[in-house]
This record gives sequence, C-alpha cells and structure tokens, in this order.
Amino acid sequence: MKHTLIQAKESQEPFGGCGHGPAPAAQRARNAPPVFVNGVAVSEADIAFETQNHRAASGPEARAAAARALVIRELLLQRAAALGLQAAPCRDDAGREETPEEALVRQVLELEAQPREPTADECLRVYAASPDSFTTMEIYEASHILCAPEQPGAEAWVAAHGRAVAVRRQIQEGADFAKLARAHSNCPTGSDGGALGQLAVGDLAGELERVLLALRQGEVAAAPVRTRHGWHIVRLDRHAPARRLPFDVVEPAIRVRLRERALVSASARYVAELARQAEIEGLDLRLGAA
Repeated sequence: MKHTLIQAKESQEPFGGCGHGPAPAAQRARNAPPVFVNGVAVSEADIAFETQNHRAASGPEARAAAARALVIRELLLQRAAALGLQAAPCRDDAGREETPEEALVRQVLELEAQPREPTADECLRVYAASPDSFTTMEIYEASHILCAPEQPGAEAWVAAHGRAVAVRRQIQEGADFAKLARAHSNCPTGSDGGALGQLAVGDLAGELERVLLALRQGEVAAAPVRTRHGWHIVRLDRHAPARRLPFDVVEPAIRVRLRERALVSASARYVAELARQAEIEGLDLRLGAA
C-alpha cells in the first residue's frame, strides 16, 4: 500500500533512456553535493532505486522526481519521530499491508494535515455545475427473431423477408414470441427466446436501435428490419431513459471526492511548511530542482 502525498506533474511519455524528448527541467550537475534533510543524507543509491517509480521524459527529470519524493518522505518521517509516533500499518481491501514507513507518513498527515470538511453548499455547487456526471445511462432490453438469407444473392434475401413477414403475422395473431424465436430464429439468442438482454444506446446496429427506441414497452415492430445479418423481428421489452440522480443520492460521493481533493491540497501545504522550516541541501523542493 503506497501513500500518495503530492504527485508531481510528469510527462505522459515514459523515459526510454535514449535522451529524446524535451530538455530536462531539473538536471543535477555532476559535481553537485549530496542531498541532505536536516543533516540526514538521502543517498544516491536510494534515489537511483526510487527513480524506477517515476515516469518522465528524460533521466534527469525522473531522478529529480525521485529525489523530491525521498526528501518529502524524510521530512515526514523526521516529523513522525519528533511526535513520538509508533508505526501502526493498515491493510487495504486486497489485504496488502503498509510498510512501517508508509504507516508513519500516513499517521503524520492524518494527525497534522487534516483537510477542511466540505460543506453541503460546496457539494451542491458541484452537483449543479456537472449535471452529466450525475445522470444514469439510458438502457433498454429487447428481443428479436432473425431470419437470415440461406445463401448470397437477392433471391435469398427476398425469401428470408418472406419468412420474417410470416413469423411477424403469427405474432400479430397471438403466437408466443419466445416460442417462435426458438423455432425460427437464425441467431443463437433464439434458444433464449430471442432475448438480447440489457443494452446501452449504441450497443446494437443503428437501424435496429432506431426502430426499437421508437416502440412502446412490449410492442413488436410492425415490419421486419434489415441489417447485414438478415431480417429482424424486434420487440422492446423495457426502456429506462437517462435521468438525473437526486442530490441526496449522490451527495455522499461528491463529499468523498471533495474530501480527497482537499486532502491533497492540505498535504501539499503541510509538506511545504515542513520544507520551509527544514535545512535541505542539494535540492530546491519549492522549484523541484535537483
């Protein structure tokens, strides 16, 4: 379990070791002094090992990101020692346990970087500003009977259409749709009575979907619909249009989102204050230069 403090803005292109990409923003001179945090050294070996965890457009940028991460960790571990904290590792839902250092980092932030709790008005503003984020997907259920041409050519298509019209007539006369699907459909869904299951808009061919969504629930289309597979007799079984969820339903999720955002900001401010009060050599934490 890795506790994320501040995620630096890094290139989306991974460093491939060939020196391509933009000029490094934080390249460390060959003769630069080692990195120290309040007199405690952050070794080059640790920085090199940490570098593999940071994607960047160049080696120096990846190294700079690694150095920043280790300096922040050292600041927080020193603060944990000053507070006399004892590591109490937690497990996540997958059963993974924090390392003692990760636990101490989390405990410091929980103790001293608590974010402000979002208010109901703030949650309501998020809800009002992003209506599409809180809207259910339009879904529907449908069934069909496929009468496919038995061979290529116009005559086979005409014959398939004739079979579809005859089956549609039986439905109109009161025959059971599912039984007809099992007896006549050339689609594997015929064994399930023609049921296509739950569908989202865009799941079916456009020509089928347009006809289906124009039907009333339980209605069978008046005429067979042609697709590249053959002629379909279609029925709309259920339709649930998209709808906006009530605020009281989504408020807890909005509150969690705002709380997580506030935690990142509070952690960043807290680390910045620790860095301001610390003696850091070999790295400018404010500018991210190493």
